[in-house]
Amino acid sequence: MMSMLDAVKDVVVGRALRVMSDPRISRVMGDERVMNVAMKAVGLGGTIKSELDRASRFAAGLFGLATQEEVSVLRSTIQTLEDNLAIIESKAESQAALAGTPTPGVGR
Repeated sequence: MMSMLDAVKDVVVGRALRVMSDPRISRVMGDERVMNVAMKAVGLGGTIKSELDRASRFAAGLFGLATQEEVSVLRSTIQTLEDNLAIIESKAESQAALAGTPTPGVGR
């Protein structure tokens, strides 16, 4: 869903940049009234995005689905756990090598 919004945003921004390079537009944009309307539109875009995010989180909770934010946190947690496990296994292997005994469960 967000990738579709990002694609639309990219198209709109690209067109806006082309339009902004026109000198006639530069004169219009110098008008304070036009700038006030433009700033309100930008604020509305942020409000729409936050409402969509809130609705997505609500729907995900309703259907028992993970949100993108939750998946990101889970991936980070898994990576941390894998890193910690690798450190513990390395220490166990080092201690086993010093003691000259095999370590159960290590080196499978």
